[in-house]
Amino acid sequence: MIKGSCLCGKVTFEISGEPSSLSYCHCSRCRKAAGVFSAVVIGKADDLHMLTGEEVIGRYKGPDAKFDRCFCKECGTSLGDLSSGDIYVVAASALDDDPKIRPSVHIHTASKPDWYDIKDDLLKFDGDYIPPNG
Repeated sequence: MIKGSCLCGKVTFEISGEPSSLSYCHCSRCRKAAGVFSAVVIGKADDLHMLTGEEVIGRYKGPDAKFDRCFCKECGTSLGDLSSGDIYVVAASALDDDPKIRPSVHIHTASKPDWYDIKDDLLKFDGDYIPPNG
């Protein structure tokens, strides 16, 4: 079980099962929410269990966005895209426990800023990447 929460502790959740991916997302939404990129864990939606705070989760969906951008309305913590259909996409920064996997891929690299150079040898995808078992 992997536990997670927001900064103020009002939103808490658990992830059962092993995430299928820990990715660096460079999409414009993640960049605006987290900086140059956001580390996200991806897994099966049924493995994400909200424990507390659903009433303080804010959601923003841009005009062309597939997913909601979720955040705590009390403290502003980015939670990721919790409404992703068959998968969850949770901001790794909201995890309290080690997910036991390490980053394996950069996604949405076509959206990264020109001034940022990716210096590692991880897989790179211009757009979405849904991991196997995801």
